[in-house]
Amino acid sequence: MKNRKKRILLAGTLALSTIAIASIRLSAGAVLSVNAYIAAKDSLSQTVELNGSLDSAYSKSSYANAAVCVKTVSVKVGDTVKKGDLLIAFDEDRIDYQTALAEYEIQASDGNYKNTIESGSRTQSLYHEATYNLSILDQQIADTEAAILAMENVLMKRKAELTAEGARLQVSILDIAGDPKEEEEYRNLQKLAQNNAYELQAGDDIVGMQEELNRLNAALAEYRTYKAEMVSQKAATNTSRITSGQKTQLEALNEKTRLTAEEEIRNLTIAREGIHAEFDGIVTALDVEEGMEVTRGMHLITVASSEDIIVKCSANKYDIADISVGQTAVTRVGHASYPGKVTRIESMTGVDVNNASNVGLEVRLEAPDDSIILGLDSKTTINTASQENVICIPRDAVVESDDCSYVFVADGKKAVSRKIETGIKNDDMIEVISGLREGDVVVWNDETDLTDGMDVKVNQ
Repeated sequence: MKNRKKRILLAGTLALSTIAIASIRLSAGAVLSVNAYIAAKDSLSQTVELNGSLDSAYSKSSYANAAVCVKTVSVKVGDTVKKGDLLIAFDEDRIDYQTALAEYEIQASDGNYKNTIESGSRTQSLYHEATYNLSILDQQIADTEAAILAMENVLMKRKAELTAEGARLQVSILDIAGDPKEEEEYRNLQKLAQNNAYELQAGDDIVGMQEELNRLNAALAEYRTYKAEMVSQKAATNTSRITSGQKTQLEALNEKTRLTAEEEIRNLTIAREGIHAEFDGIVTALDVEEGMEVTRGMHLITVASSEDIIVKCSANKYDIADISVGQTAVTRVGHASYPGKVTRIESMTGVDVNNASNVGLEVRLEAPDDSIILGLDSKTTINTASQENVICIPRDAVVESDDCSYVFVADGKKAVSRKIETGIKNDDMIEVISGLREGDVVVWNDETDLTDGMDVKVNQ
């Protein structure tokens, strides 16, 4: 079985021409002529070459944030720009006029709102005061009532604990009363019972909780008295007033006018500065020209970064298995080469122009220069693996079956098959992990399959 061939990169100091032993002669009669190679240790790199195109990893689109007039356009699609370059300028006289209109609109709205509110007189103020205070008083009353209930529960629980403790002490006293042996314990229990009775009536915690209850009840009475006053005040001022709904509407309309006008002023202030390049890049889209009236939200220009360049490639299902993020790569564009790294691999498949399944990936160039042109085709070589000081042989010498790989080794004048385990490979060479020793002579014929024990001679 013939193995498939791929283009390869062999790294190291030994060249194929110095290792191949074309000079070896194994003369014989009518035997098969073979190629031969001495297995030797060397460095080997495995690469994948992919077609791709240059693109920018980042682009910024600018949109009109106000309805203004374009004064000048300094670039065209395809132009390179530097960070800070003025790309589009707007008519400043028109911006001054629009800014003044927005400021007058704010002043007019504020004046109308203040006049309407002040005309509500003292009645409205008193009604608002009562309404506001009642909303707070209801919560204060509810909170105080809850605090009183909680404190009463705590006090009752504490008294119950002390009462239970006193009862227990009395039982203990009765149990040992009159017993001479327990006289000292009897006196101790009597003292504890007296302390218990004192704590139940005048203990610090009992007194403190009772004082807090008194304070809370006094506060509750004040809140209820003040609430009654506010209820009366609200009822008395319920006529000839601006209702809360009307006031809310006036406030909302005034605030809406203010916010809209202030936003317009901010946007006009920004527009006065024009559109500048935020980074070195290339103009990829331009939708305005000088003298044009633009509306808010309209697309103006798009600039793609020339400092952050990627190559968009796609790999088939065989190559993608060897590719991973972080691998180094070299991209060739024309006569220039750019080092880079794999930075992204898509997690889904697509199809190419031939309707073949593939996986998209991106290689980020480490040092793009001014000669970069977006959209140009490129060839990217990705270093998918490398090994140092490993046994390497030509891929042509390896026979691959369904369950193993093997080679033929010259044993005298005969070809002897030997099963091997292979590692990384490129177009020409393949790593042999096991099955061969350094110095073994592998043989093969480009046209005829060898068999175990076949008589062979090396091609001259």
